[in-house]
Amino acid sequence: MRVTKNTKISRILREDINAIDTIASINKHFKKLKNPVLRRVLAPRVTVKDAAKIGNVSINEFLNKLEQIGFEVIYEDEITTDTSSNNETITIDNLKIVPLDVRPTINSGADPFKEIMGAIKKMKEDETLQLINIFEPTPIIQILEEKGFTSWTDKISNSEYHSFFTKNSKSSHQEIVADMPISEGSFEEKLISFGGNIREIDVRLLEMPEPMVTILKELETLPEDYVLLVNHKKIPQFLLPELKSRNYTWMQKDIEPGLTHLLIFKTK
Repeated sequence: MRVTKNTKISRILREDINAIDTIASINKHFKKLKNPVLRRVLAPRVTVKDAAKIGNVSINEFLNKLEQIGFEVIYEDEITTDTSSNNETITIDNLKIVPLDVRPTINSGADPFKEIMGAIKKMKEDETLQLINIFEPTPIIQILEEKGFTSWTDKISNSEYHSFFTKNSKSSHQEIVADMPISEGSFEEKLISFGGNIREIDVRLLEMPEPMVTILKELETLPEDYVLLVNHKKIPQFLLPELKSRNYTWMQKDIEPGLTHLLIFKTK
């Protein structure tokens, strides 16, 4: 497999799952990839370039580690300045800041993903989350920007980053629903059209973010001519950007309070 700076970490791990150990040896932050739940959520979003930035190493250093375990790599010809930073000079004096320092969680060896998503869920419309981390949380930034958050990051030192997340006035999941391909026919007609090619799961008893992770895991092995029937408590707003990015369409039907049926299938 040929690896460049733009290769996703998820693709590398699909090729060789043992590459986790090599990547984790670069920087302790990458040990979270050993957690299968977090790996499914974060690895598809992080490129080699992103990972090198998080690990505070050069892209070529990262590529060299992969070359040592058998990957064919394309090195960068020269070191370039990263101009993709979302750092901005923004005053926060008039913002309602909700601070969340995840450094103790990280230093304890745990991952703060669930803690961060819990804080986001509790945020009010006029509040801004201040995430204090020991590195720039590129995967979290990407996830939340897809969900309609504006973000910027201030680098305090090499081991302290303050990332701010504020809600856009328009909910991104509403935009995504509007942009989703429209399927002809009713919910029942679409379900019947798949015949016996149906896979069904129930995620109602799972805690966040396990429902989304479980659904994405099922889609990884779902044949293209199958439909995934999901029993959920509600419309999973955070899942919608993930479905769109993977070219899936979904249909929804409310059955009763606390039970919503979702059909998820590949866009033709």
